[in-house]
Amino acid sequence: MVMIPTNKADKYRKVVSEQALLREKFPFLNSRISGLKLTCRGRIQPTEQSPSYRVEIHYAPWNSPEVRVIEPRIEYTKGAHMFHNDTLCLFDWREQPWQKHWHLHQTIIPWTAEWLVFYELFLLTGKWLGKSAAHGQPKPEDLAPTEDHSRN
Repeated sequence: MVMIPTNKADKYRKVVSEQALLREKFPFLNSRISGLKLTCRGRIQPTEQSPSYRVEIHYAPWNSPEVRVIEPRIEYTKGAHMFHNDTLCLFDWREQPWQKHWHLHQTIIPWTAEWLVFYELFLLTGKWLGKSAAHGQPKPEDLAPTEDHSRN
């Protein structure tokens, strides 16, 4: 089993490398590091026919990034694939938790653009046409390791 490094130096290296990769791959994103957290802001236009959306991304190693649309502000809407705190639901953390080797430029940025396309379709149809998962807090039994007694 590989352990995730948790010391401050490892976290700082991760934040700096993520910022460098974002600046290289998506120069339209403005990013800043504060402590061990990275904040990025910029505009994404998912299709030529789409409006431009100003997004904000917060990332702290090794946690799942949080993404909000801040202009035009998209607040929680029942049926839209997002959380009650107005953050976008970009992947099912229960099926596939955030991985330490994932990079924001390869995951969060393209997933955000894809989410915006499905959001526009949701506004037209009233239905979420993208992948979705039930939202809510994990149950304690979902977090606890299970024992398989069938092999005894």
